[in-house]
Amino acid sequence: MAAPAQRRGGGRAVLAAWLLGLTACTGAGEQPDDGLELELAARALREGRWEEAGERVAAVRARAPRHAAAAQWGALLMEMAWRDDEAIAVLRSAVRTAGNDAEIARCQGRLGDLLFQAGRYVESVEPLRAGAAAADAERRRAFAELAALLPFQRTATGPVLVEQPLLPGAMPEFVCAAGSLSRPFAIDTGTSMTTLSRSFADELAVQDRRPAGSALDGAGRTLPIEIGVLPAFALGGIEFGAVPVLVIDDAAMQLRDLHGGPERVPRGVLGLDLLAACRLSIDPERGSVVLEVPRGLPADESVQCLRVDGRCLVPVFVDDVRMWFVLDTGASHSSLTEAGLLRLAGGEARAVPAFRRVRTVGGALVSVREVQDLSLRCSMARFVGVTLPVVARGGSAVFPVHGVFGIDLLGRCRGTLDRGRLRLQVRS
Repeated sequence: MAAPAQRRGGGRAVLAAWLLGLTACTGAGEQPDDGLELELAARALREGRWEEAGERVAAVRARAPRHAAAAQWGALLMEMAWRDDEAIAVLRSAVRTAGNDAEIARCQGRLGDLLFQAGRYVESVEPLRAGAAAADAERRRAFAELAALLPFQRTATGPVLVEQPLLPGAMPEFVCAAGSLSRPFAIDTGTSMTTLSRSFADELAVQDRRPAGSALDGAGRTLPIEIGVLPAFALGGIEFGAVPVLVIDDAAMQLRDLHGGPERVPRGVLGLDLLAACRLSIDPERGSVVLEVPRGLPADESVQCLRVDGRCLVPVFVDDVRMWFVLDTGASHSSLTEAGLLRLAGGEARAVPAFRRVRTVGGALVSVREVQDLSLRCSMARFVGVTLPVVARGGSAVFPVHGVFGIDLLGRCRGTLDRGRLRLQVRS
């Protein structure tokens, strides 16, 4: 399912501005080559070489522990690797060593965003208020106001394991409880934050709703968003208590995927904010969805995912070229972006004209290109003879997006996502 509001929301533009601001940061003990080293790290990151970026930033931080820009880059890399607590600690240090008020506000804003993302709600209030820059004041102030009404931090209590049948349809779903009501929610690993349509939010009595700025949908259109509190929420028997949710117009939810999304549009989706707090396993062969207490995955049986702009990116080898695809249980078709097409040997010449049924406002057919007879590897899963349509999807100011790994391929695998690591095995 293509990005709804929260995937590419107002925070994305602020992150881009924050990253650009880092080029002007200085720090105590800075060496002449440190600025160049960070520029090379930023270039490596934009080109998808995450490991190289980490090595370069680590080298600068080792030479100059109080270097403000290096600390902020380090926090970003830790956040991408799902190491939120470490990133928060580094950002707190960066706030103390920042050289001017603008730099302090920039660090505070990112610290508040990350604390809220990590479910440390009360701690996020003051940094969000301090970091409410003019370009993103409405969103951060709304999040700060709501965080003050939430529990001190997000907790999950209940059984160690909850299993439900994999319901029919293009998207995996999980029946959740909101107070006395039980309703199915789509499981959407491509979404940063649990999101409801406006009518569904009314039905579930979402409280303390307030405007939280605007965001971009999957087609790049701007739409207004709200944030509110969903009280007494539970995933199966796993109780989270009160949780924050985004609320978007029903029409915006219906138009979430213009590139082949499911016909039956969900009214609510579970995003990475709650899914990341669990170990998620989807087994189409068994016909089940399992949520349980996270315990990690062995490195030799899984791959490291990256969290960028609220999306989960997984390393996928396409014809032996490493690319980064959005892991998206809400996308009915896997696809290549233009950036992914250019990464392939032969590039543009390999794309042939084709028609792909897509849902638009008028339900029209839109011509797209596709690349045929590809081989794909992700974790322990291998696919041959794959055809990927080429579709335009939003990229990132930080990191490339080469494609989408959708349910057409995921549905052929047993998959487990746990603490930012993914294990995929093609079912027998």
